[in-house]
Amino acid sequence: MTDAALTRSVLTSSLTEDWLAVWIGLPIFALALLGVAGPDLLGWAVTTSVWDGPCKGTRDRLESLRGDRRGRGAGRDLCRIIDRSHGKRRALKGDTKRFAIAFSAVFWIAYASWIIGSYAQLAAVTPADLQKYGIGWSLRLTNEGGFIVALIAGLFIANFLPRFADWLSEAIRPELYIKIAIVILGGFLAVTIAASSASPARCSCAASPRSSKPI
Repeated sequence: MTDAALTRSVLTSSLTEDWLAVWIGLPIFALALLGVAGPDLLGWAVTTSVWDGPCKGTRDRLESLRGDRRGRGAGRDLCRIIDRSHGKRRALKGDTKRFAIAFSAVFWIAYASWIIGSYAQLAAVTPADLQKYGIGWSLRLTNEGGFIVALIAGLFIANFLPRFADWLSEAIRPELYIKIAIVILGGFLAVTIAASSASPARCSCAASPRSSKPI
């Protein structure tokens, strides 16, 4: 084996899932960090609000993206995520085509769970919300009720649709996704701590009186 081939072999074998999480998570954090200076490079992401009728769950966010060429809707979110994950699957020597298809299914199941969990009678919390949506009761789960819906969907698929669950297995990499989230969260905490440490210093400088001694 030549030196060049040996080097490529070592580099390939050293690209573990942990390092891959770092290389995926850090660019996302860097893009989010640029939002401090003004440009929102992650503004294409779709959010879901509490809703009480069809097609109302994503309306607010989608209207705010009107005319924004960086991307619109959950479909554009999915394309961007698959594009970033494509390199990840190639690096880990996975079937990228199967991953893209399976991940699309997982994405839409998860997003549908989020929308269902945001239904007013599941997610509305305050009396003002109940009055706003014209309902008399709510489970008061907030938007996080989507996690419960996703859990129920996962249990149903795993127990009643085993072949479908096996087909989705290519895209289900919870360890990697959690590691990426930890990288992003770690960067967020570092910036938060740095900002909170700098604030008292600025306040003390502003509060200290200027010296009035004669020269």
